[in-house]
Amino acid sequence: MELSKMTTIKYALREVRKHFGRYLPIYAQIITSVLLFAFIAVTFDQARAFSAKMYEYSEHKNMYAVVDKTDVPTIMNTLVAEGAEEKCKELYEYTAKNVEMYIHMKDKVRWNGKDIEVLQINKNFFDLYQINLQQGRIFYDSEWNGQINEDEPIPVLVGSEVAETYPIGTRFTNEVSDKSLFEIVGVLDKDAFYLEPVVGNRIISLDSAFIIPWIPRESFNNGYRNVNLFHVLQLETNSVEVLNDISAKSKELGLFDFDFVSFREQIEVVNTYYQNVYSRDCAMLGALLLYCVIGSITMLLQYINTHMKQNSIYMLCGATQYEIGLQMMIQILVPILIGLMFSAIIFKTAFAVIAGGLFGIVLLGVILFIPLLKWNRMEISQIFKTYE
Repeated sequence: MELSKMTTIKYALREVRKHFGRYLPIYAQIITSVLLFAFIAVTFDQARAFSAKMYEYSEHKNMYAVVDKTDVPTIMNTLVAEGAEEKCKELYEYTAKNVEMYIHMKDKVRWNGKDIEVLQINKNFFDLYQINLQQGRIFYDSEWNGQINEDEPIPVLVGSEVAETYPIGTRFTNEVSDKSLFEIVGVLDKDAFYLEPVVGNRIISLDSAFIIPWIPRESFNNGYRNVNLFHVLQLETNSVEVLNDISAKSKELGLFDFDFVSFREQIEVVNTYYQNVYSRDCAMLGALLLYCVIGSITMLLQYINTHMKQNSIYMLCGATQYEIGLQMMIQILVPILIGLMFSAIIFKTAFAVIAGGLFGIVLLGVILFIPLLKWNRMEISQIFKTYE
């Protein structure tokens, strides 16, 4: 029995090799169908994961983004005025004492003649967006608190797309400003991101980012009077009165004219926008998938119909329905397995391969069902007359 099974498999594969041109259009559609279904499954999974993240962010119901209504020339004059550093530090400490602060600010460093944009964040911001590492370490508590001596390297986390160019252990010195030393200590997970406060539905990818802990160092980033510090802040508090007090404190110090925008409302806008994008993409892919599936089944059934008589002759010569079915199954499995291989290479996730495999099993069942049903319902003599 085992010999018969192996012989059937070898014959099926030999038939594919011998008449590959005949099978190519069918195989191309089946492979495309498997890839499209895997793509749809991955897209749905991304939409689910994104929605779950947005839901977790929305749990921070009392988070607000800071908006400065002061005009730009006034802001710049304020920050260069005498005593600005002390005033900004006082406002920062007053704010940190009364609310939870989520800091992220961008600055540039220069290395080997190339400008690199670094994103400075605090631990609250890191935790809010559930930023994880695929390699290396996160910052130590002392580093999160800005307790890094000027002769010590500033730790850096890099995005997955630049990790090959900047591997863990790489050190570089800022060629401008205070000549700070940096060292790569970790690599971020792929597809990490954050939301730009008050900027509609804009999502910022961290795949090519350089992240460092926020360090209020005057020689490096203008310390507390860095123009980016108070203009990208997110604050969390249960009391709107506290926000009003912060705004009043800023005016008292002669600094900024603050307003506050609900972060939760922005999250809802972003979530709705991207769910619509995902739905549109899935609908387009689904239409293509339906076309490929119908085309594959139609072409296969036409091919099967032309071979019904030949297969019936095999049955008269002693072949069983099991052997004929096995031969057909092998011939259909070939493009399905090729599609799964491409899915693994393209999407690089087990989920895509599993989804494509399940789809392949269903497709295989549908394609095999009709000829086997005909053999069960029709006598061999009827098959000869019908397909003569």
